[in-house]
Amino acid sequence: MPKPAPRNRRRDLLTAFAQLVNEHGVRAATLDAVADAAQVSKGGLLYHFRDRDALVAGLCDHFTELVEEDIAEQLDSGMSAPDWYLSTSADYDSPLETAMAALIQLVPAYEATIRPVLIAARERWFELVADELGDRDLATAVLLLGDGIAYNTELEGKSAPSPLVSEATRKFLSELINRAN
Repeated sequence: MPKPAPRNRRRDLLTAFAQLVNEHGVRAATLDAVADAAQVSKGGLLYHFRDRDALVAGLCDHFTELVEEDIAEQLDSGMSAPDWYLSTSADYDSPLETAMAALIQLVPAYEATIRPVLIAARERWFELVADELGDRDLATAVLLLGDGIAYNTELEGKSAPSPLVSEATRKFLSELINRAN
C-alpha cells in the first residue's frame, strides 16, 4: 500500500487563510484563527509566515502557482484554452477560485502587493486565449464571458444552478466563439 502524501503545512495554512477570509471576512482571519483552522500551533504558523503581510504574500505566491497548475491542466486536457476558461469559470469553490476570491477581498489593505498578481494572472490567461484564437478582441470577450459565468455561478450557488451557467450555455458560447474565429 502506498504511503499517503506528506502534509504540506504551508499550503494548509494558505488554504485556511483564504477560506477564513472568504467565509468570515478579512478581520476574522487573524493569525490565531488561521493556525486553528489549519490545525497547527501558532508557532507552526509563524515558522512559515512571520506576520500577516507574509501570509498575504504567501497567498499571492500560492495563487500564482495555482494559475500555473490550471494552465498545465488545460494543456494536458486537450481542451482549447477558451473552452477551458469558460468551463472552469463555473467552479467557484476550486482552490484557484477560493484563493482569488480571498485576494480580491484583501486588495483594499494590500493593493500594492495583490493587484499586480491578479493582473498578471489575467494577462497570462489572456495571452493563452489570444494566441489560440489569433484575435485579441475575441480573447477579451472570452475572458469577460468567463468572468460573467463565475459571477453568476457564485450568485446562484451550487444548490440551484442557473441556466445562465449551464453546460448547454457554455457549449453555445464555445460554438459562438468558434464561428467568430
